[in-house]
Amino acid sequence: MSESLYVAKTLIRGALIGLNAYIKPGGVHRLTPLKVFDDLTCNIASCIDTLVESVETGSMVKRGEVAVTSVDYNKLFTSPLKESFRNCGSVYPEYLVPLTVLGFTIGLSGVESILEESSKFKKALEAVNNVNKWSDIKQLIEVLRIIGRADMYEHLQSTGYTQITLLKSGATFNDVFRVLSSRWRGFSLVDSKETLVFQYLKQLVDLQREYKNLENSLIALYMELVKQHIPVNLQDKAREAHSCKYMATPECTKLMYELDVLLRKNKVFFEWASEITVLVSALAVYEGLK
Repeated sequence: MSESLYVAKTLIRGALIGLNAYIKPGGVHRLTPLKVFDDLTCNIASCIDTLVESVETGSMVKRGEVAVTSVDYNKLFTSPLKESFRNCGSVYPEYLVPLTVLGFTIGLSGVESILEESSKFKKALEAVNNVNKWSDIKQLIEVLRIIGRADMYEHLQSTGYTQITLLKSGATFNDVFRVLSSRWRGFSLVDSKETLVFQYLKQLVDLQREYKNLENSLIALYMELVKQHIPVNLQDKAREAHSCKYMATPECTKLMYELDVLLRKNKVFFEWASEITVLVSALAVYEGLK
């Protein structure tokens, strides 16, 4: 259990570093003038116990103490959502569910490095995502509605994933995550049919060689994600910020602040890029980046 606690603390510390990293123009960071930052901090901090349990459950499967198909996924995936609902009010499954899946996958794979042992990590991720226990999937979907995420519930409903007949026909957790990832990109990191989790983590490792520390590298990753989506009239300012390495100097910081203000003024937001940045940061700290 002490190892599981260490992994969980590492993931949460990494996620909070990613959340706090500033300035993410149009995204969520600690200078964001919105309640969402406080709510997300509460969500991530509140899931420590459930994340420990997730890692430990993965380790139990690895040790052969329980079969991967016998795990109570209803409890595994809904407990952090219910905990955040009790403690925080607003709940962000697009952060909590992927974080839970990643914790379970680390426990199941036993990898010390996600990138160096990527095949083992991917195999473990596939093992949980290929589970098609329709009752557990149904409970996860129902809980989304109960905790106030009717938007997610209705999105799944529009694709038929609230229908018992479809769930009983063999839908997997990966199917549900893929549907949700079309609007909430955090889920894309636990889509085992893609390799985005490795792509983004490798990209961050490469950026750290240039930007030297994790926080600046995270900002660079975030800007790489959003640069094609920045309005044309703000592209010059974004390029100028890139040329001076974003947060490297007070002058650069001022440019990033101005870009953030202008994007918000024009109601341009990149919550999806914040989701990716925070979750990749969680894995990066486990990987040893500082």
